[in-house]
Amino acid sequence: MTDIKNLVSFGCSWTYGDELIDPKLEEEGYEFHHRFNEEYRTNNCYTGLLANHFNLTQENLSFPGSSLQSMQWALMWWLNNRSDEEIKNSIILVGLTGEDRVSWYDPNYEEGDDGWNHYLHSTWLEYAGPNVDTGWHELKKYHITMSACDGLSKLNYETAVRMFDGVAAKYQIPVIQFNTVARLKMNQIDTFYDLGVKETLQAEDYAPGGHPNREGHKKIYNLIKREIENIL
Repeated sequence: MTDIKNLVSFGCSWTYGDELIDPKLEEEGYEFHHRFNEEYRTNNCYTGLLANHFNLTQENLSFPGSSLQSMQWALMWWLNNRSDEEIKNSIILVGLTGEDRVSWYDPNYEEGDDGWNHYLHSTWLEYAGPNVDTGWHELKKYHITMSACDGLSKLNYETAVRMFDGVAAKYQIPVIQFNTVARLKMNQIDTFYDLGVKETLQAEDYAPGGHPNREGHKKIYNLIKREIENIL
């Protein structure tokens, strides 16, 4: 494992670093999602802390609102756009999000310079209002009334965990999967780590919107750091 050079992460807003903001920018009235805050956010979320500690480059392919489904799509984009050598020089972190979330591929939407993020997430629609075509709201409504159930949530979770586990097996690279928002567990999968993130974080470790604050990310960083040290 001495050839590991890159840390690649997949997840939702927890892994993205939502609500982390540079105190100086906050004093000036900037919101945490402003582009001026990107460097601070990426350096102080748990993936950035780990990348800096282990002297690895960081690719954070997480995004607020992501589902387990869109995380797999992001994984496919990464595999298709990286050489075998780059893949084999990577360690993958997977912050497993809510099993009941759903995403859709929107060919008219693109977020980010790399063109990988064409996804519209069900979690956005509650707040999107007229900014999103009414058809997406109808699609979410039909999904909830006709398809959403515990069985589908379980399938979403198991499919994602086994897919990331399969990448670890194919390329013989370290993958660390753990729950952030997800509730289910697959302890029989070697790449799944029952880190107890929610059990570790206390009330003071959360930002007002419910995401880990800087201290919360430090605690998640410490949980994962021990596992990486055992791998590398």
